[in-house]
Amino acid sequence: MTEEEQEETTPLLSPQKRGSYRPHNSKYKWACAAILLAETFERIAFYGITANLVLFLNRGDFLWTSYNAANALFIFMGLSYLMCVFGGWLADTVLGRFRTIVISFVVYILGIMFLPMLGHERMRGKLCGAENHTRHTTSDQEQYCDSVIYPIIAVIAIGTGSVKANIAPFGADQVKDEGPEVMRMFFNWFYWSINAGVLLSLGAVAFIQQNMGFFFGFLIPAVSLGAALIMFVLGQPAYVCRAPSGSVLTNVFRIIMEACRSRRRRKRNYSQPSDIDTVVDPLPNPTWLDMAKVRYGGSFHESNVEDVKSLGKILPVFIVLIPYWMVYFQMQTTFQLQGLHMRIPPFNKTVKNNNTGLTVATHNNATAPNMQMPAAWLTLFDALLLLILIPVMDRLVYPWMDRRGCHFSVLKRISLGMFFGFCAVMCAGGLETYRLQLVQSNQTMNQTISNTSYEAADLWIWWQIPQYCLIGASEVFASVAGLEFAYAAAPRSMHSIIMGLFFFTSGMGSLLGSGLLALVKKFKWVKDVDHGNINHGHLDFYFFVLGALQFISFVVFNIVAVSFHRAKMKRQKQQAGNGFSSRHLQRSSLYME
Repeated sequence: MTEEEQEETTPLLSPQKRGSYRPHNSKYKWACAAILLAETFERIAFYGITANLVLFLNRGDFLWTSYNAANALFIFMGLSYLMCVFGGWLADTVLGRFRTIVISFVVYILGIMFLPMLGHERMRGKLCGAENHTRHTTSDQEQYCDSVIYPIIAVIAIGTGSVKANIAPFGADQVKDEGPEVMRMFFNWFYWSINAGVLLSLGAVAFIQQNMGFFFGFLIPAVSLGAALIMFVLGQPAYVCRAPSGSVLTNVFRIIMEACRSRRRRKRNYSQPSDIDTVVDPLPNPTWLDMAKVRYGGSFHESNVEDVKSLGKILPVFIVLIPYWMVYFQMQTTFQLQGLHMRIPPFNKTVKNNNTGLTVATHNNATAPNMQMPAAWLTLFDALLLLILIPVMDRLVYPWMDRRGCHFSVLKRISLGMFFGFCAVMCAGGLETYRLQLVQSNQTMNQTISNTSYEAADLWIWWQIPQYCLIGASEVFASVAGLEFAYAAAPRSMHSIIMGLFFFTSGMGSLLGSGLLALVKKFKWVKDVDHGNINHGHLDFYFFVLGALQFISFVVFNIVAVSFHRAKMKRQKQQAGNGFSSRHLQRSSLYME
């Protein structure tokens, strides 16, 4: 048996062979290291923005309502992911991935430079105006400095979206000739790098923002983003850079229009009795898109049409994932609002108040600052779980399953991740129901967080740990496998576009989460009584509605996955009959079986 034949029968290398693997390209290690380090620094910057944006807008300097503060973050996250489609198009059509990433980093830096100014009192007054901003809090439609904040987050969204759409496929380009097992390793470690950045950002930056001020809290992400750009550019000599191949989206629309015209033309030919005997189908069961092929009278090469047909099979998987993203983005919005209204442990010495029975902070010096654990630190449980589980799954669990012939495909992993997401939001809903019961029975306490007073339930914030851990478990399967699916299932000419569409559906999930929040606000489930108070609504109902949507999408996803698998197997049989090699078929089915 030749080495090539042996690879065909064992596309997933055993740990022994994995250890003996040596890449043919000696530069690939430096290229991957530069990309992973750049991604880590970029994630420090991104999560330095999102970790406490709700608190930043909800605090005394801005006094935005809890609804508007959460909605601003939903919009920012949604725009960031929606811009991935533009970033993918720009890379594939005009600039190529390397130059698109560099330019996007520059735009990203230009936007993030304004955030430290908003965190500094004098600079904020120059940017937003020095008028008394408290008058804006009486209206749900007006917030102080919104005319400045929304353009800033829009510019940042353009930069981060374009980087996000291209850096993962650009990294995959460096290893794509090394086999599917190496590709899986890259995406696992890429996601590990993301969460290393999350850990550093939430561990240090969030603490500084909440307890020491937002000027330095936003300055650190700006510096980190500059470091990300430097690291990425330093890897340029080792990169495999591919020239842009043209507007894939334009070709998709042209192929669809051509298929419709050719189909109408073909029907007219069939309607003429003299032409019936002369019309011969090159394929037994052509689809309507096949009508754009040259063999059916169209003007497009067969491979281009097949790429569009592949896109049509991938998109349903992405669409069904949208409710999962609606759940995922609660972690930094409604989950954090829930945490701000629970007892957060201070870092100062505490004593028990004999009159109320509650634990309060005391200081040796009356002017000492009240240092508290950041509410955003609960997200660390999500990041830590990812940092632990990804290497364990990659090095131990997946190889162990592969050796026993039980391949854990991406679709199965996505399905399991969606189930964990359902469990997370239902857990949050149950906790919120109990928290509101404590509020109604007057078991509350007043706590000051970043110069803002919150009426919190007498319930430790640690009760949120299970829902954050469940979100982390869902990411290990759904998000990592989703990235892998987006790259592996995409035709080579559509890698950036497919990756952009994957993130586009993520952004749709964030915006739909905002829309659902606005809808439940009409039912008075979310009320803005005082700027930071969610105690007079039913945020638990919102969580339960999300859970119901997630469960429905979980069922639909499994139906779509079975249909996708059957269509793939049928296509493989047709390709086998047309003389495709076993090596080609095995590689094409690796991710879907």
